[in-house]
Amino acid sequence: MLSNIKTVLLGLVLLSVVACSQEKDAYTQTIASTEGITNAELSYAQSDSILFIEKLAPGDVTYNRVGNGPVAVLVTDAGGTTLFDEVPSKYINLDADVEVTRNVSQDYFPEEWAPIRGQPYTTLYIKSKQDNQVFYMKCVFTNTDKEISKYSEDF
Repeated sequence: MLSNIKTVLLGLVLLSVVACSQEKDAYTQTIASTEGITNAELSYAQSDSILFIEKLAPGDVTYNRVGNGPVAVLVTDAGGTTLFDEVPSKYINLDADVEVTRNVSQDYFPEEWAPIRGQPYTTLYIKSKQDNQVFYMKCVFTNTDKEISKYSEDF
């Protein structure tokens, strides 16, 4: 009897490990901040396919899992398009909080980024909802794809 209970418990543990390790089919990212940007669209694209286009506004965006490979994140407004190219898909395939801000020096910026103050820049910050030590941050000159700097952590 005790042997059967141990076998059942072991089976349940293995089943939960397998279930937890399976990749999700869809993800939700919450746009938490759009400071400095008004009336814009946010889109994610991969291999010439648009994954979604949404109004850039606080709230949830849900989309299907993206394939391996880089993703382009575009912010389009009346002034043009700001492109964050080659964002690793592991940061897109996260339930995350996302900030897309313009000309806002955040307190979490690395000290080395101080010289960008006064420049026209847009920042993309993706932070996992499950682990705040997993994040991706990139700054580019507004309405270009010219990278200023990027920083990421994945523990």
